[in-house]
Amino acid sequence: MSSKPSSTLRSFLWVPSLYLAMGIPYNVINGTTVRMYKSLGFADSQITVAVGSIGIAWSLKPLWAAFLDMYRTKKFFVLSMEVLCGLLFGAIAMSLTSPGFFQISIALLWVAAFASSTQDICADGVYLTALDKPNQSKFAGLQGAFWVLGKVLATGLLISVLFKMKESHGWSDQVVWRNVMLTCAGTMGVLAFYHIFFLPSGSVTERPTSVKQVVRDFFGTATTFFHKRAFWGMIAFVFLYRLGEGLILMEGQLFLQGSQAHGGLGLSAGQVSDIDAVYGTIAGIIGGLFGGAFAGKMGLSRSLWVLGLCLNIPHFTFVFLSHYAAAGHGLEYNTIVTMVSIEKFGYGFGMVGNMIYMMQQLAPGRCTMTHYAFATALMNLVLVPTAMISGPLSEWLGFSTFFVVVMFASVPSVLAAWRAPFPQKDDDHATDGDSPNALITVDDPTRLSAVEQTVQRISGRASIFAMLNILVILVVDAKILGTLQGQAPGTGKTQLIWLLGVVIVKLFFAQRTFSFANAAIAVAGPAGEKHYCGNARGAKIATYVCLVVSLAVLAFAAHMAS
Repeated sequence: MSSKPSSTLRSFLWVPSLYLAMGIPYNVINGTTVRMYKSLGFADSQITVAVGSIGIAWSLKPLWAAFLDMYRTKKFFVLSMEVLCGLLFGAIAMSLTSPGFFQISIALLWVAAFASSTQDICADGVYLTALDKPNQSKFAGLQGAFWVLGKVLATGLLISVLFKMKESHGWSDQVVWRNVMLTCAGTMGVLAFYHIFFLPSGSVTERPTSVKQVVRDFFGTATTFFHKRAFWGMIAFVFLYRLGEGLILMEGQLFLQGSQAHGGLGLSAGQVSDIDAVYGTIAGIIGGLFGGAFAGKMGLSRSLWVLGLCLNIPHFTFVFLSHYAAAGHGLEYNTIVTMVSIEKFGYGFGMVGNMIYMMQQLAPGRCTMTHYAFATALMNLVLVPTAMISGPLSEWLGFSTFFVVVMFASVPSVLAAWRAPFPQKDDDHATDGDSPNALITVDDPTRLSAVEQTVQRISGRASIFAMLNILVILVVDAKILGTLQGQAPGTGKTQLIWLLGVVIVKLFFAQRTFSFANAAIAVAGPAGEKHYCGNARGAKIATYVCLVVSLAVLAFAAHMAS
C-alpha cells in the first residue's frame, strides 16, 4: 500500500497544525500540570513522584507502535487521540473542585499520556509516509518550531494571560486553572476538527495480518538492537548523559514557584510560565542552533565532551539562585530571567550531542528508525526515576543543598560524554541494494565471521536479560517506591512484600544473563574475539550494578516498613 506524496502547498496546511497538536498535550501533562499542582498547594514530593512517573507512557510506546498499523489509518488514530486528549483535559477541569482532585486528575493524566504517545507514533507516521524525502527535510524546521509553539502556548502564554486576568475578574486559582485546562481541551477539539479535512491518511508499506506477525517482527528487530559493538558503553552514555538534567527538570520549575519561607523564589505561576516557556524556550532554541553548528563544525567525536560540559555547567545558575534565596537576599526578576535563560541555553546546546550520538552511533543499521525509537525510549525512561526522586530529595535537603547535589550528579554526565565509544565509522557503512535506506554497518552478520556471529548472538541474549533487569528497577521498583511517598514509617509493609516478590524476577534475569555471558566468553576465548565478548562482560557488570541498587531499594523499603 502506498500514499501519494503530499504537495508542498497542501503540506503547509497540515504539518504545522499536526505538530502543534503533538506539542500541546505533551507539555500540558509534563509542564502545565506541575505548575497547576504547585499553585494549588500540593507538595513538591507529591507532584514529582506522581507526574514524573507518567513519563513511562512515552518510553514504552515502541511496545505497541506496530499494532497500530493492523487497523484503520494513521489519520484515524491521530484524530481519535486528539479528541480523547481534549475530553480528558476537560474532565480534569471539571474535577478541580472534587475532594479527591489530585488522585482523579493523575489517573486522567495517565490515560492522556498514553493517548498523547499514541498520537505521536501515528503523527510521525503520517509525516513520513505522506511526504517524500525532500519535503521531509524541507519541513523539518517547521515541524520542530510548531511543536515548540505548542509548549509556549500550553505552559507559557496561556497561563500568563489568564493569571493577568485573574485580578481584574476576581478569579480564584482554581478558576484560572479550570480555564487553562478548558482552553487546552477546546484547542485539541478544534485541531481534530481541522484535521478531518486537511490531514492525509498516511499509509503502511505492508499491513500486518496478525498479532503473531507483529510480535515476531518486533522481537526480531529488538534483538538486533543488542547486537551492536560497544553496546553497554553506548547505553551508559544514554543513561548518564541527562542524569543531572533529569533531577532539575521538574524541581527547577517548582523552586521558582516555591515560597520564600521554604527557600524558593516565590514567583507566581504566570511569572514562571513567562520565564520557562517564553524566555527559556527562546534561549533553548538558540542554544540548539549553536550546538548543532558547533557539532557539525568540530565533528561529534571531538565535540561531545564540550557539549556535555555545556549541558551541565549551567546548572550552577540554580545553585546561585537557591543560595541567594536561602540567605534571604532579594533577587530582581530580570536576574532570575537571565539565570534561567543561561541554563536553558546550555540545555539546548548540550542536548544536541545526545540526539546526534544516538542517531550516528546507536541507531544505524538495517532497522535504523526502530533502533532510534528504542534509544530515545530508554533515554526518556531514565528521566522517570530522576524526576520522581527530585521532589522528595529537595524537601529533605532543602533547595540550596539539592542543587549542589545536582552539580555532583552532573559529573557522571560529563564523564559519559568524555568516554563515550564511537564504534560506527561513516566509511565502514554500506547500503543494501534491495533497501537503499538500510545501512549495512560493521555489526551486520553478513560482515562477520562465523565465530563473531555466534558470540554476537549469545552476548546479545545476555544483554537482553541484563536490560530487563534495568527496566524492572526503572519501572517497577520506581513505581512501588513512589507509593511510599507521604506514608508514615511503619506503613510500607505491603510495598516491601511486593519488592521482595520482584527480587525473584530479578534473580531469574541475573541467572540468565550470567549463563549467556559466560557462554559467549567461552566461545570468544579460543578465537580471540573481543568486540562482542565485551558486550557479554558489560551485561555482567550491568547486572552486578542492578543487584547493588536492588539491595539499596530493599533496605530503604525495610526502613520505611519498620
